[in-house]
Amino acid sequence: MSSRWPVWTAGAVALATVVAAVIVVAQDDGPAIATAPAWTTTAPPTVPRAPEVQWSRSAEAVYGREFAQFRDPGAGGRLNPSAARFIDAGGVYIASVGLPDPATGNFDAPAMVGLDATDGSTLWRRDDLRVESCADRPLSGYLVCLSSTESENPESTIVTVDTTTGAGRSVRVPQRVLAVGTDGFSLYSISSTVTQAGYEGTRQLAKGSVNDVGRDWVTEFPGEAIYAGMPGPVITIDGNYGLGRFGSTAIGFDSVTGSITWYRGYPDSCVSQPFRVQPALVIMTEAVCTQSQTYAGTVALASDGRTVARSPLPVYPFLEIDDPTDLSLPMVVGDSAFDRTTGQFLWSSPLLASTNGVAVVGDVVIARAPGTAHVTALDLRTGSVRWENDPDDYYPITAYADGLAYSTVGGTVESIALEDGTTRRRLEIEPTPDPYATNRYLASWVIESGDRLVYSSTATIAVVDRG
Repeated sequence: MSSRWPVWTAGAVALATVVAAVIVVAQDDGPAIATAPAWTTTAPPTVPRAPEVQWSRSAEAVYGREFAQFRDPGAGGRLNPSAARFIDAGGVYIASVGLPDPATGNFDAPAMVGLDATDGSTLWRRDDLRVESCADRPLSGYLVCLSSTESENPESTIVTVDTTTGAGRSVRVPQRVLAVGTDGFSLYSISSTVTQAGYEGTRQLAKGSVNDVGRDWVTEFPGEAIYAGMPGPVITIDGNYGLGRFGSTAIGFDSVTGSITWYRGYPDSCVSQPFRVQPALVIMTEAVCTQSQTYAGTVALASDGRTVARSPLPVYPFLEIDDPTDLSLPMVVGDSAFDRTTGQFLWSSPLLASTNGVAVVGDVVIARAPGTAHVTALDLRTGSVRWENDPDDYYPITAYADGLAYSTVGGTVESIALEDGTTRRRLEIEPTPDPYATNRYLASWVIESGDRLVYSSTATIAVVDRG
């Protein structure tokens, strides 16, 4: 499976500035060691479904209450997501589940659960965790999260949870940590100092461990405004290349040395929708840093900050997925295609200038026309039209495997053959709510996880067969 770095925009949560001080981590007096609470209720058996669905679990069954919903543990229980996500820990899928407050959408009493990836059974459940956000991948077998604290609190608590058992502990950090990420072996964090006047100082990026977040290095980076706590990963690492996304600010950094290789943000050039593509490239829309946010075009940056390609057209909307057959195929920047290594211009198309979504899969780029379900597939090498189709409905492509592109339409997984655009299968996982009902919200997506395809929504997590 190739690495994908989809970016989903969200509202700002906190306006932050950060202090330049060496991070010192102090452990709580007698660290709080927690074990998974006894799970006395037997998980309901897998719901018998058609052979195409390997297993399916509803949020209501997992939580034990009607109207329960799944949420992305990466964003905690604070934000109403555009689609419920989970953290893939290999053999365990970790999700937040709870009852949303009708007024705010936030969970009043969230639980964190680990579901067995083979059959969907509940391996563990924690009702005592209140987390602000979590890293998008485990750290040496542990989920790493920031606990919920008052925004004025100058300290933070990092919580670790064993992905297989739910057991965990907490470590107090004497600085305000805004976000965490991992490469599987080390912890990366963004921190600041909080005073009565608010966030102050220069932002710090650190690499280390849970017990010593600045063990390897601590680096200051510029900028006057960052937003933390957005859905999706704030810090991502791919080999030696790190990417940080903070609202209208983005940075690239060397994960070995901690050096900041590029910066885009206030006051020079604000950005939106940073999207990671291979090899070690980030495509983003640049804008003039004003309240009106005048867009200046789309740029592809290499890991060293070099501009590889530029298009005068902003990315709108952002790329849904970038999963080419191989890296010799072009990348799409705005309405044009460029060589991924040299940045040589190859072709452009007006079909990419005004779209409702663009997906690079296999050897084609699929564009959805605005205001309609009309779909056009362009040859990724030449820009010529390969096929066109008018499906009944069409939603963002979020997975690609075995020559098929996968998307979800409400509670249905749909697979599209790249060779001709035909719909190979429409598999209903759950009913799509009546649009006129009180609870009509059901956002969903599908991803490739190892040899599985995993469907998730606010209501259901399911593993489905390919095809």
